[in-house]
Amino acid sequence: MLGEEGYKPRILAVDEFVIHKGHSYATCVMDLEHGDILWVGKGRAMKDFEKFFKDVPSDSLSAVIAVAMDMNASYNKLVTKHLSKVRIVYDRFHMQSQFGRDVLGAVRLDEARRLQQQDQGR
Repeated sequence: MLGEEGYKPRILAVDEFVIHKGHSYATCVMDLEHGDILWVGKGRAMKDFEKFFKDVPSDSLSAVIAVAMDMNASYNKLVTKHLSKVRIVYDRFHMQSQFGRDVLGAVRLDEARRLQQQDQGR
């Protein structure tokens, strides 16, 4: 765990979870190789996750090579700021969900417009 002599996690994951039925959240940072929870902080906003980088000494994170996360822009921005050389890995669930919203949503709208114009031409 963090604070132990020589312990330096290499692959992290960051995610938020619900505390009180959608009204309160917490952010969690985990060591994916060892399955350890390294840090939990209240909230899911950028300022909340920034506390992780204040609470954890930067030398403890010097071996980090990758961070897995959802597509939360705050997570990406802070990891890039504090761990500039690591790879960011987005989880597949959120990538597929975003694809569905962006691409499939646009295709549906285009098709609806095409059908509407077709109906008006009759």
